[in-house]
Amino acid sequence: MSLIERGKVQGGGIVFSEPLALPEGTEVIVHIEPVTAKQTTTCDSGKDFATLPFFGMWADREDMSDSPEWVRRNREQWQQRVARQD
Repeated sequence: MSLIERGKVQGGGIVFSEPLALPEGTEVIVHIEPVTAKQTTTCDSGKDFATLPFFGMWADREDMSDSPEWVRRNREQWQQRVARQD
């Protein structure tokens, strides 16, 4: 069993927003990784989204110039693979 929880250091201890789902007295190994500004995953605006490293990563793909058509074509292929071949 493995848990990843986010907490804040207060008064020398770590405080979680909810109690941990572990029995009292459970011995654990703790790995502490401070959250940095780069690790946040929320975007408040489209401008923030456009600065994410993956934004525009397929912009130079000629086969995806019409992305809705690309998705339709590929969904058809995906459906064909799911259909049983007798």
